[in-house]
Amino acid sequence: MGLFMKKDQPYQQEFRLLLRSKKEIIHPDHQLKDLEYIVFDTETTGFHPYAGDEIISIGAVKITAGEITETFHTYINPLRPVPPEIQTLTGITDQRLEDQPLLLEGLYEFLQFAYQSYLIAHSADFDLHFLNIALKKNLGLKIKHPIIDTMNIAYHLHPRWDSHSLDLLLQYYQIPIMDRHDALGDAKMTAKLFHCLLKKLEERGITTVGALKRNMPSVCRQAPYLKY
Repeated sequence: MGLFMKKDQPYQQEFRLLLRSKKEIIHPDHQLKDLEYIVFDTETTGFHPYAGDEIISIGAVKITAGEITETFHTYINPLRPVPPEIQTLTGITDQRLEDQPLLLEGLYEFLQFAYQSYLIAHSADFDLHFLNIALKKNLGLKIKHPIIDTMNIAYHLHPRWDSHSLDLLLQYYQIPIMDRHDALGDAKMTAKLFHCLLKKLEERGITTVGALKRNMPSVCRQAPYLKY
């Protein structure tokens, strides 16, 4: 664990508490627009978590009653060089990461911010693979939060489109693109996109967690104890 956390940082039991499921936050009658969400994004050294790529940045925003109320951002020192193409894409250099938190320290801070909230991400599986591989490898744990994927919502709302990329959706919903490929910037834009998608869902009569799960099963995941 010493490679991933500084001395006196949290241990496995404290991670377990942060990752503990809380069934009460998921109820089929909960109104989607009234829930608290954590919209997050990661930047990484590459696109292949199973081949050794690592997280270098996590950004997130908290949405309460439809408004961004808090923000979170941390860089993470991957203990390896950042490839030149990733430095160009994200603007994150090796020098920027030298004195930043190590992996589990950064994850712990993020999980404190996201404690027992719905998680939202665009193409959520990509970010979850990185988070879960890190947690599994070092602690034998995994993310248990309920998760909503904005890309899957867009797929259901716009099934004839060839692409449901974040860039295309931001353009379609006329959301200004700012700080693209910055974890916090992407989280803020995804939060605005989710707000637009919620309006589209409401037009179809999908206003509750249960209705979302019934109509779009792949969108709202990791809630096995929720029956519909």
